[in-house]
Amino acid sequence: MNPSQELVQYYVVNEDLSMSKGKIASQVAHAATIMTLHCLINREQYHNVFESWLKIGQKKVVLGAAEKQLHQLIEEGFLFIRDGGRTEVPEGSVTVVVLPPMEKAQARKFIGSLKVL
Repeated sequence: MNPSQELVQYYVVNEDLSMSKGKIASQVAHAATIMTLHCLINREQYHNVFESWLKIGQKKVVLGAAEKQLHQLIEEGFLFIRDGGRTEVPEGSVTVVVLPPMEKAQARKFIGSLKVL
């Protein structure tokens, strides 16, 4: 497989919130859960890619970005997590945006300038 065709799921964490490692882990876990449910509910749209991604090891990459960049991704229609405000960040804060599993080349236009967290 060409490396640009590799299937990857990207999580973009809001670095402006200065969350602890544990908080980031829990927010990414929430994002993973909602994206999995979304892919299962919308099987017709995601079935082939989601099934292939599951079979090849479910590669995930966690990136960091400023809140403004997260909102740009939300405007593209990607799913996101809003915090309940019970621990480290204010209620309603956007903590993570999650992209569905997709080819690296396809994701590049959305996350190409972002750095691994």
